[in-house]
This record gives sequence, C-alpha cells and structure tokens, in this order.
Amino acid sequence: MFPMLLAYERKGAMTAGRLITCAMILGLLFAGGPPVRAEANLTLPTPRSHYETFEPGISGLPLLQNLVQSLDPQTQKAVLAFVASSHLLNGGSMADLSSPDANALLNMAHAAGISEQTALSKGQALARLMELNWSPWKPLLLEFVVHQSQVFDIIPVKSQPFFYPIVHDSLLYFLDHLPEDRLLEKLVDVAYLPARSSRSAALMAFVAKTPSLQKLGQIVARNQALSPEYQEALQQFENGIHTMTRDELVEFIADDMGKDNIANNHVEFADTILAEGSVGAVIRATWIPLGSHETREAICKVIKPYVLINLPQELDIIDGLAGYFTDTHDFYQLGTMPLVEMFQEVKKALTKEIKVVDEQQNLVRARQYYNNNRNVVVPELFTISTDHLTFMQYISGAKITSAFEGQPAQRAIMARRLADVMTRDVIFASSKEPIFHGDPHAGNVYHVTGNPNDPYQIALLDWGLYGTFPREDRVALMQLILGVQLRDAKRLHNNVGGLLANGMPEDPQKVQQIDAIIARVLQPKERRTSFEMLEELLVALIDEGYATKFSLNLFIKSRITMAGMLTELDPALDQDRYLSQRVRSLVKREIPKRLLFTICFPAWNSRSYRSLLSNGDLAARKIPKK
Repeated sequence: MFPMLLAYERKGAMTAGRLITCAMILGLLFAGGPPVRAEANLTLPTPRSHYETFEPGISGLPLLQNLVQSLDPQTQKAVLAFVASSHLLNGGSMADLSSPDANALLNMAHAAGISEQTALSKGQALARLMELNWSPWKPLLLEFVVHQSQVFDIIPVKSQPFFYPIVHDSLLYFLDHLPEDRLLEKLVDVAYLPARSSRSAALMAFVAKTPSLQKLGQIVARNQALSPEYQEALQQFENGIHTMTRDELVEFIADDMGKDNIANNHVEFADTILAEGSVGAVIRATWIPLGSHETREAICKVIKPYVLINLPQELDIIDGLAGYFTDTHDFYQLGTMPLVEMFQEVKKALTKEIKVVDEQQNLVRARQYYNNNRNVVVPELFTISTDHLTFMQYISGAKITSAFEGQPAQRAIMARRLADVMTRDVIFASSKEPIFHGDPHAGNVYHVTGNPNDPYQIALLDWGLYGTFPREDRVALMQLILGVQLRDAKRLHNNVGGLLANGMPEDPQKVQQIDAIIARVLQPKERRTSFEMLEELLVALIDEGYATKFSLNLFIKSRITMAGMLTELDPALDQDRYLSQRVRSLVKREIPKRLLFTICFPAWNSRSYRSLLSNGDLAARKIPKK
C-alpha cells in the first residue's frame, strides 16, 4: 500500500490531491465486495447537474425522504419501520427532531402506524430489508449511503469542484457492485450507530470486515495534513479494529493446528485478543516446546477467515474501478492523476498480505539480517507455526508514536533512531543487499519497553511486505536525491533510468517526455522533502506507462509512510537536513580513502565509498544544507 500513489501534486495541489484521493479510497472501499450486481438503473458518470442540489456536507436524509415517497405502500411501511428503529433521525429517538427532513420522515412513520414500540432490532431490520425487492430503488439507496457516509468532509472546499465528482462516482461504482448482503449489512451498521457517535466510530462501521479500506486508513493515519479528528479516527485502524471475538479466533486456531498438537505443545491462549489489523488478528499465548520445560511467551497471528473471502472480492472491484476510470478519463478531466496505476499498486500490495508462508520466510530472513543490530528487534518464528498461523516471539512494547509521551527530548531521540534504522542504515548498509521493511506504519513499528540497556530499541513487526536493496539501486537513489536537492535536471536525466525496470529508453521521443517530467518535478513549489519530490517523479513516470523497479519504488513510498511518524515524534525534525548530516558524517570518515584515491588513482568519480558519493559529486556542491 503506497501513500505516494494517493496523490499527484505536492504542497498545494499535491497535498490536496493526496488527501482527496485518500478520501475517495476511504469512501469507495468501505463496503467492498465481489462483482455481483442486483438489477439497477445506475448510470455513471453522474450528470453535473446533480451537484447543484447535492453537495459535500449534505446528509442522506433528503435523499431518504425522496426514496420513501417513491415506494409502494407496503415497501414504504417496511422502510419507515427500519428508519424509525435506526439512529438516522438524530440519535434513534423518534421524539428527537433536528431537521425538516427528519421531521417529515417521522410524520410519515406515524401516518403508517409506526411508533417507538414497533422498533426493529438490527437483525430484524436486516432480515426485513433482505426480503424486499429493493433493486428498483437501488440508485437512491446508493446515493443515500454515499452522502450519509460523510466521507466528502475530507475534501478541501477549494478543491471540491474538481474532486467531488470523482469521489462521488467512485463511491457509487463500488456500492453498485456489492452483493446485496454486504451492502445491506453495511447500511444497517451505519444507520444503527449510537447517537452522536464519534468520527472514529463512524469510520469503524464503514470499514468493518473491509481489509482494503482498513489498510489504506493505516497508511494515511499519520498524515499531518489531515485534521486531528480524521487522524485520530484513522489511527484506530492500526490495531484498534474489532471484528472477531476471542473464542472465534481460538476456535479457528484450534481447527487449523489440531487439538492434539495444541495439547502436546501445552499451548494456552490469553483471555482477550491483543490486536486486530486490516488482515490479521493476534492473540498472546504460551507454549512449552517438545522436550523442554521452559514456557515460552508467544504471539499467534492469524489471517482472519473473512479476509480470505472479502479481500479477493475487493481486489476484483479495484480492477473494475481502474477500468472505469480508464474509459471515463476525459469526463473527469483526470489529466496526469494516476488513478489506474494507484489501484494496480494497491492490489499488488494487498495480495501479499494473505501469503502467510511468504511472510514467515521474510520474518526469518529479517531476524537473521538484524541479528547483530542492537538497535532493532525482530521476533523469532516458532516451529509450531502452520501455513495459516504464525507463532512468534512476544515482544513487550507499544506503537513507536506512543513512546515517551510528554517527554519531547526523548521523543526527538526516538525519531532520530527511527530515521537511522529505517533510512540511513538501509541506504548506506555495508552488506551488498540490505533488506528493509516495506510497510512501516505505526502498527508495525514498536518501541520496545523494559530494556534497561537501551530505552530506544525498536521492534519491526509484520514482514508481509519487504524489499531488498542492491548497491546499484542505492547508488542511483543517492544520485536522484542529490539531483532533486540541487535542482539539477542533468543529474536527474542521467540517473532516472535507475528507477525504471528497463533502464532509460533509447527512443528520443520518450527521452524528451521524461525530460519534461523532470522539468515539472523541479518547478518551484511550496517546500517538499527529497522523498516527496522523488515520489512525484515516480508517479509521473508510472502515469506515462513506465515500469519502475520494485525495490526503489517500495523504498521511496515507504519513506513517505514513515515521514508522518517522524513528524509526530518530533515536529521540529527536518528530515532532509538530518539525512544530510548523517551523510556528512560518513564523508568525514572517508577522507583518508578519498585522498588516497585522488592522489594515487584516477578515481575522482569513483563511488566505492560507504556514502555512495564520489569526489565529483561532493565537488558539484557540498552535501546540501537547508
């Protein structure tokens, strides 16, 4: 999942583009399902005239009123019973009126003989709706859910004329492609939210059992450009999801492991689930290895059963939406906005999330790689793991963004440790092919507690997505970073091929096209970091149809994900300046070797240094100071 694919400009239009596209995804995926359609007459794109009446911020009640008025008497009575039983009329109390629309619906319910005493439970309401032939009024139902979701609130007012139609029709497209059971279940969950529910509770209802949306929420949760209310709500997706009970989870584990295997290894599970993520759930456990008397503390991570069904369905919808926007590109005036590529990248990343054996192998490799690094802990994989369950070492800790709360000096140290572990130590690794964590949101990066020898130790969890970073790619990255920092179009031209799977094209027309992209990226804009500029370059190349190298692509994108955590830990940290300081430290240690190479060997342009920069690179301009 890659946040940089959720935008197409930076600071100004870029920031708005990122947030708005995130809003679109957050809305359109909240009830993902397979491409099964009820009969409906939904027509997309929505005519522009629609937005003269229904604009961002409007609730779904006016639409609901229109819907009810259009129904036959029997269906109307059933729908009114549902409405009266829900919390749609401002908190669920039929006497609590706050708008003309709610008042009109209440009067209609009373006229139909419906009162508080005839209220339906959620289960009854869902069953009643399932009995109805609702396909003739499905378009109005979809429109109601779209507006009642309030997802449009995230769109900045100045950007609404462009982005509102995109967000609106994306929502309608996805809802229109849901199987009716998931669509109606989501409708009931939303309608039955308690009175005056928080934004967090509302979003949780939208994303329940929808791993695609939950993952995207994790990615953008630390984006400082979001309002504090949205940040707080989205951060619940990191490990505050609740869709399974403890007994359901343990029963699934027992069925997979076998009760004899559990008994032989003396496996005992905690009384509560420790955390749920977008795809998996984890529960603490203890076990005693065969032939041992030592009790080991463990974490059991499980791919939630419904994910194995729902996620593939959602990926099919992503494919369909990509095709839709390809066909309607001109209508929405998308220009260079890479929606199709974004959907493809999201699909690729999410597909990796359910490959348990691959993740276990990644975990083993990561633990071996970090074995001698005292700054980092990677959990040990235990032998009782299966193809569907991962038993690993329990590490005491908490989200890194919660480290040293109320202690700004310590949080600043923690931020620099995180930057060193995740960026500096990867780019300037001594090994030929270092590895890096590809999904560094706060739910996967922990501050290890209880270590008296190092209070700033970091635990890297969940290795479903990771990358390897050969030296030639790291050399190319440093040249690209230097290029954007120096605003050096020639340097970027000479090294942009390092981003591309097939290298720099020979076709002069394509070369000219790439040079034009570089020129756009280097245009003066509100302050951007080096990785944000490289993100913009990547997005533009992908949008023009170029295949990029997986490792470089993933590394740049994951740095954008991590940037929000660094800012949250230390708002004063200048991430570019800090990286430059670390590079200067490396260069100072390289001075003897550099002098030797300069005096004795014609190696002015050699990059055989830990810093990956030649003397010529340093002479072009000293490591930039900001």
